[in-house]
Amino acid sequence: MAGHGGTRQEPAIGQPSDHHGRNTRRSASYVPFGNPTRSRLVAWGFVTSKVALDGVLEMSHQSAPPQAVYIIRHGEKPQDPAPKHPAAHSGVDFRGNQNEHSLLPRGWQRSGALAALFDPAHGPLRAGLRAPRMLISPSYGHPSKTADHRTHQTIRGLSDRLGVEITADFTKGQEPQLATAVLNSGPGAALICWEHSHIPALASALPLVSGTVIPKSWPDDRYDVIWTFTLTADATYAFGQVPQLLLSGDADTDIG
Repeated sequence: MAGHGGTRQEPAIGQPSDHHGRNTRRSASYVPFGNPTRSRLVAWGFVTSKVALDGVLEMSHQSAPPQAVYIIRHGEKPQDPAPKHPAAHSGVDFRGNQNEHSLLPRGWQRSGALAALFDPAHGPLRAGLRAPRMLISPSYGHPSKTADHRTHQTIRGLSDRLGVEITADFTKGQEPQLATAVLNSGPGAALICWEHSHIPALASALPLVSGTVIPKSWPDDRYDVIWTFTLTADATYAFGQVPQLLLSGDADTDIG
């Protein structure tokens, strides 16, 4: 992706440190946004002449659409908002601190399993899947707040493995804008980790094969499905579902 001063190399997976032993590598798991206009160009790899006032990208030179788009829900979360549930049922952040917005331990297990599932270093990927060159989660405002949310945490391990930054340029409710950006992001595969109540709207914002029916809702108890969208010859997407089957108890059924 292009940076402010020219071509920037993708971050290495290693963790270089200074003479005090502190990590000096900028994490691959978050794209910082200083200048909002510039950040969108960098994060999505677009060449564009203007950005609309409401944040919707207006493309002057559209890129090819991705061959595949994957949408997943974040990993397992606490059942109820804090402080209604016992502390033992709270989520935990990457540092082990309790956080109501973070994953449960099982959710972190799923995060690690997803990293292995999409990592080509482990051999051929499962049929119908390819390694993503773009990772996306919602923005929750400040970068540190976004990084502590389970949508970001779920694909953090995959980000570190592949050296692909997590782009967080859109919020919940901006699914049409996100879909437009993804469609103009270039070839390859994009993986989006989103909140389940907004996933049907995001899926429906993609150009789908005629007659495609997207489930109207994502069940509250399903964390174990990948929605796949595969580009066809007429520039529409064929919808499919891939059960993850990564953890004990994962279902082998689609979402109906």
